[in-house]
Amino acid sequence: MLKVVEYKEIQPVHIEYDIYTPVTVEFGTWNISKESTIYWRTGNFTKSLIEIGIGKDTGDLRSITLTLIEKVQELKYLNFDMENVPMNKGLPKCQIKQYSGETYIDEPGMLDVYIGNDKVLILFSNKKPKSMIQNNKLVFILDANNIVCGIVICSMSEHEKKVLEAALN
Repeated sequence: MLKVVEYKEIQPVHIEYDIYTPVTVEFGTWNISKESTIYWRTGNFTKSLIEIGIGKDTGDLRSITLTLIEKVQELKYLNFDMENVPMNKGLPKCQIKQYSGETYIDEPGMLDVYIGNDKVLILFSNKKPKSMIQNNKLVFILDANNIVCGIVICSMSEHEKKVLEAALN
């Protein structure tokens, strides 16, 4: 699981919705020749997969790629209360020391996607949210142990929503 150890200042974010790779998110700028990337991946690896790129030395989040998802549900049917959950601003930094020397960290697990009117919720866990960190249009949901249990991408346009729905159906 991805444990958040701190968060840094808000970084620019680029979000792309595509028919072949449903969601691609990139944060800030980085030089791959100065610091390599570790990829944390979860899902069932045959019908669902998400990959999160993390700076190998710094723990900085670099990218999120939702590659496959078996079933997409409507957000209105989810009982997931995020009201009254404390919100901080910034970009999470993840604990990565235990992964030194690795390029891919594969952790099979839950991967559920919900689409609302102007947002998409990606869940890795059913644990109750205890805090959130917002970086521009993205909100990272953390449990009581500061483990990322979900990500919300907000402010989708109608066109972006249609592209995402076509990619995921």
